[in-house]
Amino acid sequence: MSETDATTQPRRALLEDLERDEVERILAMKKSAIVAFVDAKGFPRMLPCWFFWDGEAFYTTSESNKFHVKALRKDDRASFCIEHERFVDGRYRGNRQVKGVGRVEIFSDADGEWIGRIMTKYIGGNTLPARIELTVERVVLRLKPDKLSAHGGDIDWPADDAR
Repeated sequence: MSETDATTQPRRALLEDLERDEVERILAMKKSAIVAFVDAKGFPRMLPCWFFWDGEAFYTTSESNKFHVKALRKDDRASFCIEHERFVDGRYRGNRQVKGVGRVEIFSDADGEWIGRIMTKYIGGNTLPARIELTVERVVLRLKPDKLSAHGGDIDWPADDAR
C-alpha cells in the first residue's frame, strides 16, 4: 500500500471497556442522556434528558401526559446512553459511552424529590425554574439496567483532517 493509500483509509478506534471509577465519573457529569424506547406503532424513539444515577438505577422525570411516558406505560422496555467526547488541540477525539438496557418503572414525583435531585446535579440547587409548572403531575422514570455497558476509544486524526 502506498503512502497516499494509507492516508485515505478510514481510521478506527480500538474500543476498550472502561474501569468502574471512570464509569461513575461519566454518570456524575452534567451530560444529557439519551433514552430510547419503542412507540405504539413499533418505531424506535429517542429522548434527550437530564438524569440522576444513584449507583444502581437511572432516574429522570417528566410530565405524566407526555408522549414518551404514555409509550413507556404501554411498553416498558428502554435503554439509555451517556456519551462523553474529549477534544485536545482541536484534533484529538476521545469517546466514552455508558449504556444500559432494562425495563422502566414509572411512579409519582408529587413531592418533587427526584426533580430536586436532578436540578441539584445540573444547576447546583433544587429550585425549580419558573417555566416548570408545579400544578402538572410529574412522574419519575426509573430504569435499573440489567447490565451496564461502558467502553471508549481514542482516535488521533491528522491536523489537516476536518472531521
